[in-house]
Amino acid sequence: MEYGTFVAAAIGFAPAIILMLWTLQPYTYPKVERPYFSDPTLFGMFAGGIIIGVILHAVGVLFSAYYILVAFILEEAIKLVVLNLPRYQRRADVPFYGFGLGAGMASALAYGAINATLTNTDPTVLSILIIAIYSIMLSLLHISTGTTIGIGVARGQPFVYFGQAVIIHLAFALLLVPFQQIAVSGTDILAFILFIVATIFILTYYYYLHYRLLPIYVREALKELQRRKSKSNSDGKEVGKKIPRTKH
Repeated sequence: MEYGTFVAAAIGFAPAIILMLWTLQPYTYPKVERPYFSDPTLFGMFAGGIIIGVILHAVGVLFSAYYILVAFILEEAIKLVVLNLPRYQRRADVPFYGFGLGAGMASALAYGAINATLTNTDPTVLSILIIAIYSIMLSLLHISTGTTIGIGVARGQPFVYFGQAVIIHLAFALLLVPFQQIAVSGTDILAFILFIVATIFILTYYYYLHYRLLPIYVREALKELQRRKSKSNSDGKEVGKKIPRTKH
């Protein structure tokens, strides 16, 4: 397909960037006077996620038969390793960096899959629509699981939230297994139904996480930081950005 690479890049990267700009608006300038996260760190995580995604896509191409079996845990484990570095542990802003990391990984993985599809097949309107939806689904998935793990790291419970992210990723992957076994232009009704179910599933989780769980977490973190600030002021000490473990 002529200009296929540019089309793949647009479809692969656009959803993650749009979700980043849209979802994080309430937490940064000009919506708030003091942003809840550092823009350079967020976009640094996004860039790092792209690099990780490129490497994972290359590994997936080389070991496709085996990679599919471990992708759901490997990709989340990498997020855990990055976000659980000592510099991020118990930091109140690390869920936002998990967002950026997941967005970068999703962009690269989606681009790789879409570019391969456009290169190896003769795309139709239906296939372009499906891969565009798939790209959005990947962004919703990786952003959500990255944010989930980030919340766990901030709360001092990284492995609990890592387990939750793995379960979400596994459920999503299993729903798409039948669809991946047919051509994009195939007529397997069950596969298409499960594809729709997977779309609704990840949309629901994204909505629940970013419009219920994350705002609750932010309120808890602000209260805890304010409590520590008041205590530190009374003790004459400086308060940092880290927060202690909080309840679910």
